[in-house]
Amino acid sequence: MGFLNRVLFIIIAICIPVVCIMSAFNIVFRLPDLYAYEFNKNQVSREINLGMKNDELGQFFSDFMTGKEKEFDLFTEYRDREQSVFGTVEKINMENARKLLNYSLYLLAGAALLTIISYCALLANKRKYELRGAFKGGILIFTILLAVLFASFYFDLSRDFLYGHIFIIRFGADDVLPLMLTEQFAKLGLIAVSAVGLILLIILASLTWRITKPRRMFW
Repeated sequence: MGFLNRVLFIIIAICIPVVCIMSAFNIVFRLPDLYAYEFNKNQVSREINLGMKNDELGQFFSDFMTGKEKEFDLFTEYRDREQSVFGTVEKINMENARKLLNYSLYLLAGAALLTIISYCALLANKRKYELRGAFKGGILIFTILLAVLFASFYFDLSRDFLYGHIFIIRFGADDVLPLMLTEQFAKLGLIAVSAVGLILLIILASLTWRITKPRRMFW
């Protein structure tokens, strides 16, 4: 294997899991399903009188994460006047979470572009076997990255480090957001990201095996 092919091999092995995991993060945390499921399970609208259904609350979070809602502002009726549900700290933390998710799109786009270029280069050089090998390397790295994510969540020091970079200001005792985005929500989110990422990996594997299928003489 020449130097260029080695470089392309490494690019594919790294970029494939990045594409799958970053895509999964954006799908899971931008769509309303995860939020609505967690809010319905915990009966958030009953515990916190918001004047709206749990599904509507999940849609609000989704709209904010997708940018349809510019500000993390939610108002409810309290003693015949509107009152903001979320305080300044909660708004800043959620804006930072959305910013990080938006940054992941740049990483996703770059990894996807490099993957396409590398695929085209290997196929043009008739390196189908090497392309399959690179994808298998990507499967290994995908597995390692997920293992690191789960391990990071289950160790207090690494979990606090991750939380500190997502929610950059410590929540106050009266903040309601920690009652909505609980530790259980984070666990469920990580499981959902893993499942969606695996589905995307299987789809890419199917496409890769199809385009690298060796020609047969009789079939």
